[in-house]
Amino acid sequence: MKKIFLIGLLVIVAFGSCRKFLNVEPLDSLSGNNFWKTRQDVEAYTNDVYRLFRDGFAMRTSIIMMGDLRCAPVRYSNGLFPARQDFNFLAANDLKKLIAAKADRSLPGYDPYTEWWQRNSRWDLISDWQPVYKVIQAANILNEKVADVAKIDNSMSDGMVKKYKAEAVFMRCLSYFFLIRIFGDVPYYTNAYNEVPLPRTSHLEVAKKCIAELEAIKEALPWTYEDPALRTVRAMRGSVLALEMHLNMWLAGFDMENKTSYYQEVDRLGNELTDIGETQMGAYRLYPLSQLNVVFGGRSQEGLFEIAQNINYGETSASRRMTYAACVLYNSLLAPGEKNTSELAYYTDYLKQLYPEDVPDGRIKAWFDANMYKEDGTAQIFKFYNIAMGDQGGAAALSNNYFIFRYPDALLLHAEALAELGEKDRAKDLLNRIRLRAEAPEYIPAGTDSDQDLKDAIFWERCKELMGEGHYYYDLVRTRKVYNPDYCYNPITYGSFVQGAWMWPINEKALRNNPYMTLNTYWR
Repeated sequence: MKKIFLIGLLVIVAFGSCRKFLNVEPLDSLSGNNFWKTRQDVEAYTNDVYRLFRDGFAMRTSIIMMGDLRCAPVRYSNGLFPARQDFNFLAANDLKKLIAAKADRSLPGYDPYTEWWQRNSRWDLISDWQPVYKVIQAANILNEKVADVAKIDNSMSDGMVKKYKAEAVFMRCLSYFFLIRIFGDVPYYTNAYNEVPLPRTSHLEVAKKCIAELEAIKEALPWTYEDPALRTVRAMRGSVLALEMHLNMWLAGFDMENKTSYYQEVDRLGNELTDIGETQMGAYRLYPLSQLNVVFGGRSQEGLFEIAQNINYGETSASRRMTYAACVLYNSLLAPGEKNTSELAYYTDYLKQLYPEDVPDGRIKAWFDANMYKEDGTAQIFKFYNIAMGDQGGAAALSNNYFIFRYPDALLLHAEALAELGEKDRAKDLLNRIRLRAEAPEYIPAGTDSDQDLKDAIFWERCKELMGEGHYYYDLVRTRKVYNPDYCYNPITYGSFVQGAWMWPINEKALRNNPYMTLNTYWR
């Protein structure tokens, strides 16, 4: 794997080091004539595409956790040492302070806390989109080269070629999905060796192009894999459907004139996922609440796409401070000798809104401890804690996979689209599938049975069910609830939103050798 990873790095030359923007030296001159000859070459390179995605998204920065913290009702725990001011900056959407904060020991007012969280969380690296474009470049090369191998290796069937190409397209589109949610407009290309400077393409156009690409390849992918080691960590048909659903919901939030057509597409995709993927194929299902430890252990039938990690092979984040799971657990569980405090706390009134003390919900006992409503560092969330490690804890307790798409996420997206289409009964049925699995009361409309009550119930259910899975902030953005204080505890003003405050700043090195490039002006 290390050798293949080195090959992947060699064949991919990204922004900062190339003569021309997105210019990549041809593969043959770098890897020799013996590559791209056999099916084993294709399989090894495909694995490397997934590895690049894992390294760029889960191992290098806090990019996944950011989706749960930005504009969120969170803070660093009272009395915690050292203070995680980065949590507060993210909650306030104060990205200038988050990224520009310096910890220079030679300057007056040096703050060791700032140095500590900067070194351990690396929020500044998110602005550099180079690792994401490495995935895109590698996926483009795979998509182009796999057919050439089939001409040489007779063991490569037409079905295999289509499947590998479909995996390449999925990983490319998944990378673009992350890019547009983080940066808005981004350069878009699909050729293997791009040599020309590119401007930023509208994030709406990128989403539309990705949907068209995914529709064209989805049938080449299996609903699931017989080999459980491949399930959820390699692209499946359900992975594609979930990504298409998210892309359509993103479009509905920004292209409002056409939102009905996007909701209708989500309805179609959701029906395909449940009617065929679950009912006919038996590939996906909701597990009982008592088996959620299996789900969060990874590779279950409830997973639609996950980033694999294995502590035994060193496949973990560079710092546990980059992971949501570590920040909501006691430090002593992860490193014996540290304090019995957690680093991240939710606002008490927010958790009481989600989980009222007088309303039963099985997730309270399954995921939280007895101090769940406290903000002093004594509360813990065990949702992603690998209980298979027992009381030993340590770094291995964080060896669960990173979730990108999970079946309840898709069901609730479907419910949201149906509610927007006025299909209240169907929307309630999907919402109640999640609530009943959680051993919570069914959603029963108030006497007025207003459309907004149902939409709100679905939104808050997503907040509960998907906590820690990186959806919170993006749900706020695409629904425009991010500037509504009834839903967002730390809202962005409407004026700031339209000026681009919802986007993340882009590193200035994206301007190198590209006269067409622009940065996100709000953060200039």
